Amino acid sequence: MAALFFCGRADAIVYVTNPYTGSLSFVGQTNATLLATNISFATFTLAADLAKVGVASSSATNRFMASQWSTNSIATNKFFEFSLTADKISPIPFAAINSLELDFALRRSSSGPRQFEWRSSLDGFAAAITNFSSLNPAINLAEGVLTLPDTASTDTYAGNKIVLFAPSAPGVPNLTLRLYGFQAESPLGQGGLDTPVTFQGTVVVPEPSTAALLVFAAITGAWLARRRKVS
Repeated sequence: MAALFFCGRADAIVYVTNPYTGSLSFVGQTNATLLATNISFATFTLAADLAKVGVASSSATNRFMASQWSTNSIATNKFFEFSLTADKISPIPFAAINSLELDFALRRSSSGPRQFEWRSSLDGFAAAITNFSSLNPAINLAEGVLTLPDTASTDTYAGNKIVLFAPSAPGVPNLTLRLYGFQAESPLGQGGLDTPVTFQGTVVVPEPSTAALLVFAAITGAWLARRRKVS
């Protein structure tokens, strides 16, 4: 773990960077929201889930698939949503996510969506994520748009990783990614995620010995505010 120093006043608060890892298993799943398993972390709690929005769940067991994707350009009301939240554990006053690496595999039926795109809450889902650390060689990547081959069978394209970093220090308490599928060859065509989704990254928390300073400052500030109000 690494230490970061931020000086808001004369005293310095030390922030410690902690790693985390996790996975989302599709075993036995067909549609409902998935909660992350095998999460490893320290000094904070971490919650993650994967949900379907605006699409129809497919009956593909052990995969996270859907139909009713757009048959034209991207439809921003049809997506899978992956949410990650870092919560404090007393006496830690807060935790902030400052990096995320997501490893995923895409799958489509012969008439499913040929294009996919990830967006994040860091910019309000305004633009496609373009930072990939690895990519399946059969997938074409252009400005964040992932184009899968047009095959006559159902295939899986694994080995894809996106990397995100919070734009400001120390990070963000919540991070959400959305996977959009589009250019489906039929509304009934299936597309989505295959194999477990795995993720890792770092969360920043105040170093325990200095966390008390933040707690004390918060309590003192609240007391002074009440005193000024009474006066």
